Amino acid sequence: MESRRWRRWSVLAMASLAGVVNGDNCASPSGFTIESQAAADALNNCSTINGNVNIQGNDLIQITLNGIETISGNLATSSCAGLRTITAPVLSQISNNFTLSSLPLLASLGFPLLDNINGGIYWDTVPDLTDVWFGNLTTLSHGLPGANVDGDISIINTGLSSLAFLNFTHYSNPATIWIKGNQQLSSVNLTGLSWGSNSLAIVSNGPSAQIFLPDLRSAGAITIGNAGHIYIPSLSETTATIEISTNAIDAFSAPSLTNIGGSLIVQNNDLLDNLSIPLLTSVKGDITIANNTLLQTINHLDQLWFCQGNITLSGDFSTVTLPSLRNIIGHFHLNSSNPDFDCTTFDKLSAQSDWSSSSYSCGAYLPGSTKDLAKHYQAPDHDFNLSKPVKAIIIILSVILGLFVSALLMRLYVHKTRVRRGSLARSASWTVPGARVEEGDVEIEEVGVTRVAERGDPLPKYERVGKPGEVPPGYTPTENAGANQVEAGNVNTETLNNASRRRWRLCYGR
Repeated sequence: MESRRWRRWSVLAMASLAGVVNGDNCASPSGFTIESQAAADALNNCSTINGNVNIQGNDLIQITLNGIETISGNLATSSCAGLRTITAPVLSQISNNFTLSSLPLLASLGFPLLDNINGGIYWDTVPDLTDVWFGNLTTLSHGLPGANVDGDISIINTGLSSLAFLNFTHYSNPATIWIKGNQQLSSVNLTGLSWGSNSLAIVSNGPSAQIFLPDLRSAGAITIGNAGHIYIPSLSETTATIEISTNAIDAFSAPSLTNIGGSLIVQNNDLLDNLSIPLLTSVKGDITIANNTLLQTINHLDQLWFCQGNITLSGDFSTVTLPSLRNIIGHFHLNSSNPDFDCTTFDKLSAQSDWSSSSYSCGAYLPGSTKDLAKHYQAPDHDFNLSKPVKAIIIILSVILGLFVSALLMRLYVHKTRVRRGSLARSASWTVPGARVEEGDVEIEEVGVTRVAERGDPLPKYERVGKPGEVPPGYTPTENAGANQVEAGNVNTETLNNASRRRWRLCYGR
């Protein structure tokens, strides 16, 4: 029976190795499939494998790849129900991906010289995997333990307690790093990882896992959940969303972060009482800070001035300060369950012309209540908030004052009109010599003008020059001289002659 099985594995091995070219370099367009240790031993003389190596078979318990130093292709192991150990004592490089999938009993990987994986690591559903030895024997010569991975890293649902087998010192261009569902993983230390172009997700690992990203400066999306500590001191920017959700952390700090290319989400962190991103200036997505039970103060977002999406702040806040915030493309909604919350600052900002948001709300609501208990800013109105009786008195006094001023102005107008008319009457209506004078007028023909006195105005006083009774010089009496004789004591009485008329000089005001 044993010899029959050996012959069977030998046939399979020879079939799988049909593409071997020589003892040093082995190649096969279809790759190499290893279903037994005998098939693996058939490759002992191949220092370099050009093609993919696939390990599969439910009867496998342990596989050792002796003599293989380089695999120029993929190394994949899947659906081996009984496989417990894979070792490759001299393997140093895998040019493409290293894949492990659906290996319920696999517990150990022994690759002591493996220090370079040019592709990615894709490990999924390997729940018993606890021991991984990568590059341990290269530490003395290179000073760098672990394997350098150039591509993606996806480690999901394993039994790992540490990722110390990874070396990011020469990490070139990671697209994604997904470390999820590793319940025994208590520490994720990615020292040396400086940037990632797509996404970094570390979620649902061991309770209160410690996350250390000391050298990370730039990344795409970052998602961290179920962590007990997060350390990202060097992160300065992301091109996508940062989400810190459902953690057991008491503080989250990103002291160097200035720009977020997506959204900022901090929610459902029951122990979080300190949030600090002091240099953050702009967020190109939404800002959501909600349901962090112990977070009562948001006062370390002092430089934030721009948000391209919506801002939603919800929690038991006593104080929220965003002193630089001005430009919000979306909505601004702040909801505190603290009845003493003061919305005054945000009310004032929302009323200013340099604050832009499509809608605004701020309030304090107890759970299950729709009554807003927050303190709000009351804009001053034009009536100074006077009582109705005072307003009525002011209106009445204003009307009286208006009537008084109107009467005063009317009296002044009438007075000026009378003065103007009197001035015109005194200054006269002047005519040329020979003008006709109505009864009651006084003629001053010698000076060529006529003074017209209005009815009721007293005539000017006249005084004759000469002595009473004196006959004016050159006077020649006519036949009716007796009738025209000047009587003694008669002053300002003229002798009229039909042929000629003479006037004595008129003196005014004497």
